[in-house]
Amino acid sequence: MLDPDKREWQRITVNLPAKCRVVDGPARYDAMSIVDMHHQGCCFEGHMTFEKGQVVRIIVEIPFEGQVSVTAEVAWSGLVNDRDDIRTGVHFLIDSPVAEEMSLKLYHYCLLRQPKGNA
Repeated sequence: MLDPDKREWQRITVNLPAKCRVVDGPARYDAMSIVDMHHQGCCFEGHMTFEKGQVVRIIVEIPFEGQVSVTAEVAWSGLVNDRDDIRTGVHFLIDSPVAEEMSLKLYHYCLLRQPKGNA
C-alpha cells in the first residue's frame, strides 16, 4: 500500500456500500465497501482478492441518480492487518466522456456525504 503522505491526491474517507466484479471474469458481483476515494480512483474493502492490472467494474447506488458504474484497474490488493478483509486500490479508467461523468458523479456524491469541515 502507498504511504498516505506520498499520495498525489488527497483521499476522502467514506463507508460506501458497493459491488464489484472482474470485467473478464464471472458475471457475479460481490459486495464490498469503498473506504476512501479521490477523483481518479478509490480503495475498497471486501473478501475478493485481485491481481495488479486486473480490470474491475464497480457499481454504486446513488439516491436520485440510480446506478453509477465505473471501470478501474487494480493498482494493489492485500489483507488488512490480521482481519479477513482485503483492501484493493484502483485507478479509474477514463476513456470516454461517459466514463468521466460516472467517476465524477461518484466523487461528488462522496464529497456530499462528508461531515461539514472534513472534505
